[in-house]
Amino acid sequence: MDCEWDVEAGLSAEEVRRRFAWARRQGRPAWLWPDVSVESWGAALGTIQEAAVACLGGEAATDLDGGAESLGLAGYTSGMGPLLGFWIEQGRLRAGSSVVVELERQLRHNRRRAKRMEAVAAALVGRLVELGIEVLILKGAHTSTVYFPEPGVRPASDIDLLVAHGDGHRAEAVLAHLGFSLQKRSRWESSWFLPAASGEPRTLTYVHADDPWSIDLHISLNISAGRGTPLGCFDLAAPFAGRERWAVDARARVLEPAPLLLHLAAHAGVGWQNLTLLRQVELVLVVRREVASRRLCWDEFLATGRLTTALGYAYPALRLAERLLPGTVPANVLEECAGWVPRTVRRRLARLNPASAQRIGRNSLAEHFMWAQGWRGRLRMLAADLLPDDRHWSDRRRIYEARAWRLIRGTISR
Repeated sequence: MDCEWDVEAGLSAEEVRRRFAWARRQGRPAWLWPDVSVESWGAALGTIQEAAVACLGGEAATDLDGGAESLGLAGYTSGMGPLLGFWIEQGRLRAGSSVVVELERQLRHNRRRAKRMEAVAAALVGRLVELGIEVLILKGAHTSTVYFPEPGVRPASDIDLLVAHGDGHRAEAVLAHLGFSLQKRSRWESSWFLPAASGEPRTLTYVHADDPWSIDLHISLNISAGRGTPLGCFDLAAPFAGRERWAVDARARVLEPAPLLLHLAAHAGVGWQNLTLLRQVELVLVVRREVASRRLCWDEFLATGRLTTALGYAYPALRLAERLLPGTVPANVLEECAGWVPRTVRRRLARLNPASAQRIGRNSLAEHFMWAQGWRGRLRMLAADLLPDDRHWSDRRRIYEARAWRLIRGTISR
């Protein structure tokens, strides 16, 4: 039963707010864990990287050494906790008893959470299809059912759905009718949540089965790092033209292998707060399965990337996936993708390894502007920073809280 731990480790909304306040006072607004140093967290990520390489490479049972607190937190923020718990359950990893308890807890909670989210997604798809609205399932709601050992090993903070631009208003009406409320809206998507759900996480050390999640309704697959940066025109790839169907309900579509890989890699690479170990492992699993089945054609991948101009955004995640497990991405693919990337991005990426890529706080000035298209692009980005369209000056503090959320929710992964 989960109740004993929930009573012991659950955090009140007030305690969560105190953690945010403490983090701001320390000068690290996105670091919410006073009992774990950033250094021990980073070391634990390195340990998890080694374990992932061993398990993905088919090695015999491997030791996962380290303290339960730091490994548990690293498993939480990297999204790898439930998968590590699964590998322990399967005898692929060995660990001390306290680490086993922590990672088993992460797996158990995420199994419950994934089952609930899948049921909601299936019900929503059914309702939309009944009204004649075509739906395409994106990101984790798709990959968890096909490429991972089971859906419960891939944490997700939301359910991503794509509908045609002309169906957006009708799809939003369905969400409102089902009791969802609009949380925020951007150019290409809107986020919806159930008002009855708590806005704060139940804990800050693992994905709790009852942690909040949202429905992200997309009316476009286009992607950008912000004003003054390149536009990845995924809509040009005609996402609804494919034949692939969702494993949960065949009435919904999913992306074909080449655009799927490009889309996953671009979303991971466009902002380095998204470059979690889980997302890198996800890319390895997608490539491995689709290459083995001969459904992934690298020439088609490159052609789709050229058409959408998204190869540059995909490069960081593909480069790191190749470093994680050499042989995953062909050299000619990486070489062409690199040609679409600004020099600053390539220089910064050369300093990273799979475990160190994930950001927990402010990017450096160079990283902030690394996707800008020349000086004009930098000026446009600077203007957006100084005069944001959609937030008041008093909301600037919330930017850092949002970064913390990306660390403990959004990057756990979509």
